[in-house]
Amino acid sequence: MFARKLQPSEYWQARRAMAVAFEGVFEQEKELEKSGTDKEDPKEDLYGASITPDGPLAASIVINNKEVRFDGHTVKMGGVGGVATLPAQRRGGAIRACMELSLREMYDKGYALSHLYPFSTAYYRQFGFAPASQWLRWKVKLSDLKRLPKAGGSVTQLFPGDDLSPLSEIYNKMYGDINFSCIREVFDKDLEGDKPLASKRWIFLWRDERGGAGAFMVCSRVGNSLVCYPNFGLPNALLFTSADGLIGLLNFVHSSFIANFDTIEFSVPGHMDLTALLPELSSMEYAPVLNGMARAVNAEMLLKLCRCKDEGRLVIRVTDDILPENNDTFELAFGYEFENRVTRTKESPDITLDVGNLAVLLGGARDAFSLELSPDILRENPFALFDRVFYRKPCQILDLF
Repeated sequence: MFARKLQPSEYWQARRAMAVAFEGVFEQEKELEKSGTDKEDPKEDLYGASITPDGPLAASIVINNKEVRFDGHTVKMGGVGGVATLPAQRRGGAIRACMELSLREMYDKGYALSHLYPFSTAYYRQFGFAPASQWLRWKVKLSDLKRLPKAGGSVTQLFPGDDLSPLSEIYNKMYGDINFSCIREVFDKDLEGDKPLASKRWIFLWRDERGGAGAFMVCSRVGNSLVCYPNFGLPNALLFTSADGLIGLLNFVHSSFIANFDTIEFSVPGHMDLTALLPELSSMEYAPVLNGMARAVNAEMLLKLCRCKDEGRLVIRVTDDILPENNDTFELAFGYEFENRVTRTKESPDITLDVGNLAVLLGGARDAFSLELSPDILRENPFALFDRVFYRKPCQILDLF
């Protein structure tokens, strides 16, 4: 297979591959006409693979160019989406060719991380990705919200033309110290204008008694449930900056919607435990949901930027079947009075792991206790300071791609 970064004149072929792979609608004549006006978008790069160097595409992927938070720093992240292969060309190495080229270009451009939402975790492990953080998805009967404490404040519905900047303010406050979360200029452009009402989505904003914006929900009806969690069909959300904000919204839902809905469904990042807050748990449902997969694009960069505890050193052997620059042994020295010192070394490693496990462990999705439950990780020095480098941190990515 021959992989290449696509030119705008080829984008229609990528859209065709996605339409076929995801069983969508594709009108080729209209797409060919549209191809004459396609332009490059700095926010995404498209890659394709073909059997001959300039032949028609067998497969394509989209790399969404993002900036994300990582231990107090902002780093570049490539979000992999639109992974599609034409049925007749499957299992021929087309996606591998696209992934190898895109990861090479990400590394050369100074990217630190890559993230994706898998149809199969086993499939994407072959490209160095590992399961990342989790959502906790709640399904709560509205009748079970009646015993919530009162939080005060007030809720207003936002309509076309209203100021949406409080949504960005709440997002940045809630996600400001959460690893992997994306930097956003606005919360969601699809909430502007008439789009929400046209797609039967509603926006409700909670303000405290002093008028400060502290929570909001973007929601839709699915059956008899008010759905506030993000998915590819409905990128809804329920965000809050304090317990009062969440309580205020849930009190509003109980009083305003109990005659219209049976349940509310929403998600919170995996590190948030609501069991002490919600008054009645016996009939509630909640479950962890995978928040995608991640891999290090530049292992050395992540090691230099990661936030460690106390003082010490750890020798880490990193493996990467795609980017040879990551395939090395690194000494990580850390302390209170200096930035992380990372050097390549010939020392025997304390631990050997791949770029996927490295990313999710440094990001905080797992901790040192998970190492013995990870058969693909080799702990070669059982006395090494693993818990000072690998420990739980808030980590979550809200963006879908």
